Amino acid sequence: MRILFLIPDLDRTKRFQWRNRLSKTPLRRVFGPMPMSTDKAFGGTLNLLRHCAVARSVGARAYMATEKGVDKYGHTWGIGRMPFVRWKDRRPDDLCILPDVFAHLADQISGPCVVYEQQPLQVHANFDYRRPNIYIWTDSPFMLEICQRTFPGKDIPIVPNIIDNHAFPFIPQSERVSGELMAFPRKGADFIRDAVQAYQDIGGKFWRLVTVDGLPFPEFARRFRKPQVFLASGEFEGCALPPQEAMAAGIVVVGKDAQGANFSMKDGETALIASTPEQAAQALIRAEDQSLREHIAVGAHRFISRYFPDGEPAAFYRGFLARLPTGANRDNSRDFTSEQRAENLRP
Repeated sequence: MRILFLIPDLDRTKRFQWRNRLSKTPLRRVFGPMPMSTDKAFGGTLNLLRHCAVARSVGARAYMATEKGVDKYGHTWGIGRMPFVRWKDRRPDDLCILPDVFAHLADQISGPCVVYEQQPLQVHANFDYRRPNIYIWTDSPFMLEICQRTFPGKDIPIVPNIIDNHAFPFIPQSERVSGELMAFPRKGADFIRDAVQAYQDIGGKFWRLVTVDGLPFPEFARRFRKPQVFLASGEFEGCALPPQEAMAAGIVVVGKDAQGANFSMKDGETALIASTPEQAAQALIRAEDQSLREHIAVGAHRFISRYFPDGEPAAFYRGFLARLPTGANRDNSRDFTSEQRAENLRP
């Protein structure tokens, strides 16, 4: 048995972007269904790539699957090369792990299938979840509540997210850029603006905002080596990877816990939780205290270390493989044909 982690093809060509725009108009009938592609690399995809890497590290015959079967992600996320297969070449006995955006494909799979629900706005009962060979995973207590309402009667485990401690090494507060506050305007731009304004209105002058958006992963990871505080602004998250990556790096997280989705945020212990701009302003005043920041940074790193690849994720997959039929834990997935090797090494 192989384990296939399905993700979209990464296609940043103008042709795809043009077709993607047309697919949202009545002309979509002319061009037919969209391919399973995207022009953006999302956090949920990164999480699946990390899951595949951890599964392989403990001996699983794990592959990434896309419509074209070609690795267009490469070293972009620092994970390294992994074998890719075409989705249409799956076998009846493959265990297929689908992201929530492809949950509807579960009805096409005759063998075992996992639908991995990572995003609250993508949880839909658009497949026959009652089938005994359909399993559902999720990634936080917040998401579990949504899934239990949507898929009543299913036993749904919370599967650990994976935080790359090599990409985000711990750097003490004293070695970071004093007063640098980092935020992602892609999520909650209004909250960021209002929180910084509220902080300045009550006399705050220590924190200087630096926004980050649209960076390739290596540069994105390098940016985590400078700031002392990360302003979490996402309203809805499945689990929220960036705040957890900040915790691994030694950055103090201040702001929203995405309505409890980011369960790693414990106020005063691993983060400073603030649901409104006014609360965030007060939290930023508190975060000017270096001793408090150091206390929270160490506590957050200690908490999040359980999600480093060789911690709970590796333990989860060892147990997962032990429950699979014999043969699933024999790793021959590194054996490429010469054609596959050449194709997967193309830029």
